[in-house]
Amino acid sequence: MSNTERTITFKDLLEQKTWTDYGDFVSEANELLSKEVENHIKEEKELIHELKQNPLFKKLRIKSVNERLPEAEKLLLGGNVVGVDGTRADYRLISGLRAQIGVVAVNYMGDKIRKSFFISEANLKNKSLDVIERISGRALHDETLSDMAVRGLMLYREREAGLDPKFNGKYVMFHGPLLPFELMSGLGRLRALDFTLDILRKIIREKRFFSVISSTSFQDYLTFGRAIEPMQYLTAQEYTFGHYLENESNFLTWKDKWRDDERKKVEEFIRDYAEKIYIGVIRIGDRPYVFHAHEDTFDLAASIIARDSLFQKQKGFPLLIDYADALCSQYFRAGDFRGIMEWELAKKGAYLAEAPERDLRLK
Repeated sequence: MSNTERTITFKDLLEQKTWTDYGDFVSEANELLSKEVENHIKEEKELIHELKQNPLFKKLRIKSVNERLPEAEKLLLGGNVVGVDGTRADYRLISGLRAQIGVVAVNYMGDKIRKSFFISEANLKNKSLDVIERISGRALHDETLSDMAVRGLMLYREREAGLDPKFNGKYVMFHGPLLPFELMSGLGRLRALDFTLDILRKIIREKRFFSVISSTSFQDYLTFGRAIEPMQYLTAQEYTFGHYLENESNFLTWKDKWRDDERKKVEEFIRDYAEKIYIGVIRIGDRPYVFHAHEDTFDLAASIIARDSLFQKQKGFPLLIDYADALCSQYFRAGDFRGIMEWELAKKGAYLAEAPERDLRLK
């Protein structure tokens, strides 16, 4: 920690601006927020100016996408780039989670895959003959499907759709990390590693898969991305996914996450596969985005992302991903799944007993 930094305490938070009179709040709040935004914008501009002068920034590999834009446009409009996205809807009953996963893969020629999957936690449990044991089992946390487990299953199904023979030989763009943490973690007691690492190895071996991330915790990468010009992207020799997992995350430090044999598989995967995936930052409009691609197709992936983003230049994000997302919302609407579950509960006289308490509040 530098000398200019200090640890924020709870006391610091308590001592920030407080209003005890509503009239004072109404008259002062807007002015305070206006000043906050003004100061933020000024400080960010100064930060970017300083960053551009920094030797570390000058060592980055910064390139323009313009040279390969015609190639990218031909691939996109010829249907040779596929966007994949997924969605999920959950409803937890006393007996366990019910969930729906929907996945769409689509290109600009109208070719598409639409797949849906249903999960019933109750159907997967071993039911004891003893009634007390069955009730006690409901209280065991490790017997429930976690949010991470369902998310991991959705991410697996997305990659499964991208590998579908219907799109053999085409470039495939995912939304979110190309190698999701969930699919490298083993998902705890689910022991998913043999399934998930196998599909990730296929993704990497074929080199034609890449991803763009709409929101990320890599705020330092995004700040560097704001310092480049529109239609540029950046990376560095050490910006590989393998390097990130080994040196910048705590991914390998959790002692109890894997069994010994699983840890060996993960370490081999990072060394032999994840190290081939580069992390880049691309900027088309005002906002930069992180993307992941194989080292051999990294530059082409950047140009495809850029050309597709030009269809909505102000947003600067690939339209094909938004297209897949919109189709997911159309075909697999979370509200529809929830409505069906609640309708069935109501028909059978169980809605008031099972529906979430918050849904019963008057608003």
